[in-house]
Amino acid sequence: MAPYQVNYGDVCGGVLIDHFWALTTAHCGIELTYIRIGSRHRLNGPKVTIDQHLVHPEYGEQHAFDFDVQLLRFQRRLHFSEMVSMIRLSNGECGDNVIVTGWGYSVEKGDYKDILQRVKVPLVSMQECQKVNQFSYNHTLTPRMFCAGGEDGDACQGDSGGAAVSYGKLVGLSSFGFGCGRGIPGVYTNISDPQIAAWIRMHAPV
Repeated sequence: MAPYQVNYGDVCGGVLIDHFWALTTAHCGIELTYIRIGSRHRLNGPKVTIDQHLVHPEYGEQHAFDFDVQLLRFQRRLHFSEMVSMIRLSNGECGDNVIVTGWGYSVEKGDYKDILQRVKVPLVSMQECQKVNQFSYNHTLTPRMFCAGGEDGDACQGDSGGAAVSYGKLVGLSSFGFGCGRGIPGVYTNISDPQIAAWIRMHAPV
């Protein structure tokens, strides 16, 4: 279904981009010591120990969620299969929708889902998203972000760090939002931003 999606420490999502590396969001923290791979069930996949956390050096400087990205390096090389494989990074091409995956809450103040969820959500223009009159929106969003979702589908708590995919490539990571399914777009880390893409490629062989 999404063999690139991993469970980061049973708290957040993550995305495989190499045999040794995954991406997740910086705000998920660096205290978690493992990922789970190879299962649609949140707590069933075998654990892989994280050897190194690399948080983007500009995380949180201009906005609490600016440069919301970190790299996770594993202690061992992963063997890819039908259930475990990497996804390539987008060069910026993106359709009108993104496919978002995660085990996060299906309703606000709910609980994690046992089975990996997948939803197609429409992109929302940055111009429209900047106008949302809520904390962390309100004309503070940066080029390292893009917006998607709202009434017809949304990421929620627990989805952070999970994949947003277009044309079969990774365009973003679930970053933050205001509530779930309130008609307010979710905000994603823009993996195609030149500064973020260059930083990833400087450390990981993608």
